Amino acid sequence: MATSIKHDMPFKLLKERDFSLLLTGQFVSNLGDKIHYVALGIWVFRLTGNPLAVGAMAISTLLPYLLFGLLAGVYVDRWDKKRTMIICDLTRAGLVVLLPFAIHISLNLVYVITFLLTTVSLLFSPAKMAVIPALFQREKILPATSLAESVENVTEIMGYAIAGVVTVLLSLDKVFYLDSLTFLVSALSISAMSFRFEAPPKPEKTKVFADIAQGMSFVAHNKTLLHVLAVYCLALLVFSGFNPLIFVYALESLGTSNFGLGMLESMHAVGITVGGLALSFIGSKLSKGRLMVGGYLLSGVTIALLGAFPRYPLAVVGFFFTGLSNAMFLIPVQAIFQELTPADLRGRVFAARFTLTRIAFMLSVGLLTYGASRTHVQTVYLASGVVLTVMSLLTFRLKSFKTI
Repeated sequence: MATSIKHDMPFKLLKERDFSLLLTGQFVSNLGDKIHYVALGIWVFRLTGNPLAVGAMAISTLLPYLLFGLLAGVYVDRWDKKRTMIICDLTRAGLVVLLPFAIHISLNLVYVITFLLTTVSLLFSPAKMAVIPALFQREKILPATSLAESVENVTEIMGYAIAGVVTVLLSLDKVFYLDSLTFLVSALSISAMSFRFEAPPKPEKTKVFADIAQGMSFVAHNKTLLHVLAVYCLALLVFSGFNPLIFVYALESLGTSNFGLGMLESMHAVGITVGGLALSFIGSKLSKGRLMVGGYLLSGVTIALLGAFPRYPLAVVGFFFTGLSNAMFLIPVQAIFQELTPADLRGRVFAARFTLTRIAFMLSVGLLTYGASRTHVQTVYLASGVVLTVMSLLTFRLKSFKTI
């Protein structure tokens, strides 16, 4: 039965033991992930000097969503979610250990392993998202989601800052071994959870595609979810290629060091954390629709300024605001999907959202990294930011976003 915690401040949500265990495991594993992400991105760009190689690495992590995303959601709804998360963590621990060997053999092998890591994560993410709406009543979902995002992004602040130092002091082998260990910690934390999810249905295997269609149909026929997802995907298509190009922007346009890159990533995470914590306290009093559109607008203006004025001091401030704007639209999107999706459809609906948003992300990465290879990364930032700003101003006029 969902836990009601009326009148408690957001941090009191941590009294829910299973929620705290989940956050603890994710804190540790995400910390390792951020360090390994920076190490791998730096290595690929230093090795090739080509923005397209960085983009290929990002696409290898996104392609599984296109191929398997919807199918993964069906099985998450059928399987025991706790067991699914544990097996996924153990599998990812084994795959990460292979990266140091792959690095010395072939860049293509690195892409294959990152592809497999994401494929396994396809099963983990929808199962993890089902925890919050199962533990808390509807009025606590947004504060709990905000708090979870804040805790996760504290690891980004720490992880990216530490990564700038670790990539100088440690060999790549040790960085990836460290990340593997963090997945084991996450698996142990999840195994300690006592909460039992709703008993999964046992449909016939022949209904797999019918189940996929049911999840997609639910989104298509829910006006709020459809509008939120459509605008979110459009925004991601316009600007989300910004993320992998951070390596090129920092190391080439700004001419900063590995440590400087880590600090920029950390400032982005600080912005997300500040935004997430603020929403955990006041988010329930604000319009989710206006928050989302305001986040898109702030992100567009900030990215345009980063492209127009590629200076490190400005970038430090700008990356804080890109993080803050991410919290403004990402957390309400997650909360809306968690609030409006029935328990028996969560795996399929969350997977549908993941799949469509990752397709938009993948297309954006391809478009923006290609543009950066043909011109300058700061030009791509400027164009992306301007388009997103215009799109946000037009979205403000949509009636549906005024009533969410």
